[in-house]
Amino acid sequence: MRFDFKATNNQVEYEALLAGLRVCIALGADELEIYSDSQVVVNQIPREENEKADALSKLPSATMSIRSKEIPVAHLTKPSTAESKEVMTVEIQPGPSNWTTQLRKYLEENVLPENAVEAKRIKYRSTRYIILRGELYRRGFSKVLQRCVAGEETRKILKDVHSGVCGNHTRGKSLANKVLRQGFYWPTLFAEAQRFTESCETCQRIANDIRQPPELLRSLTSPWPFAM
Repeated sequence: MRFDFKATNNQVEYEALLAGLRVCIALGADELEIYSDSQVVVNQIPREENEKADALSKLPSATMSIRSKEIPVAHLTKPSTAESKEVMTVEIQPGPSNWTTQLRKYLEENVLPENAVEAKRIKYRSTRYIILRGELYRRGFSKVLQRCVAGEETRKILKDVHSGVCGNHTRGKSLANKVLRQGFYWPTLFAEAQRFTESCETCQRIANDIRQPPELLRSLTSPWPFAM
């Protein structure tokens, strides 16, 4: 780490701790053990076992030949504890209710509907869902996580997969299976995929001609032979 400001030893250790926490959060870590040779930290590491920390502490004064190696160096222009001049208050409004709302409430807050039948159904369905980084995912049959989507995003996904850059105007069931392989899911996927392909103008233009009659053919008999 490089600093553009003066810092004490305790401040340097604190900034290093914050940088490590940011990396762990970005990687999605759930549990973390932190060690330090500082007297104010519970777990203390002997100086002779702290070779990695000593090597990292020498990076700011390292030469260009050392920095040429693939070692990431964080550059801080101001302390993380510096007070911000502007404070913005953001009020998050709940989005419209959709098919994921009850599942999210149960997985995040352990809240079930008052209806006993609906509550039992939500508990049964929740075994195949998981909350990961604020997003709801469904465990597929191949153990691949599929992000749950709703609303206008479903139509956008269908359009991109069906007629996007790599789209080949596949039909309903094939389109739905392709969306699943791309890592998306919603309960009415197959029905919406069928309706989407039926409304696609390009698919209607290049579709095969339907030669089947609209109703059953009926034989017509003449009351007189050779009568016109």
